[in-house]
Amino acid sequence: MSKEQLLQLEQEGKYVFHGSPIGTIEELEPRQSNHIPDLKEPTKTILDGRPAVSATPYIELAIFRAIINNKNVHIEGDWNSGFGVTDGVIDFRVSDKEVLEQTKDKIGFVYLFDKSNFKPYTRGKGEDEGRPQSMEWRSYEKVRPVKVLKVTDKDLPDWDRIKVGNDE
Repeated sequence: MSKEQLLQLEQEGKYVFHGSPIGTIEELEPRQSNHIPDLKEPTKTILDGRPAVSATPYIELAIFRAIINNKNVHIEGDWNSGFGVTDGVIDFRVSDKEVLEQTKDKIGFVYLFDKSNFKPYTRGKGEDEGRPQSMEWRSYEKVRPVKVLKVTDKDLPDWDRIKVGNDE
């Protein structure tokens, strides 16, 4: 499937997406999420809400997670990756340029889920207080994908959109 076709799935608004290096999962079950509250201390994490299956309505976030992960990146020492929003635009980050270099020719998988099985999640708010435009949506029940799509490093956001380093 082309990058344009993947973006079209996002535009349909019927799905949320979950990126993974594993393409054989038949059912995802809730797991405990963690959050890095301070990018200057990326190894210090805190628990983030109750266990859930996390997904996003933004396909590029799922692609980013499907490709940039511990299965595809093997760097000595600690490294991290993440994303956020600056001036209404999604930005991506990795702690080291080597992270990007190691993603060349790697594959991952994006799971498509029916959006009606998920609720928007906003950190620090109640579980039912997320905004529809939230980057993260959660299901607190087991969920089965509608479809699983194979993605490659070519589907990642352009490298000029991926910030290198842990500065805020």
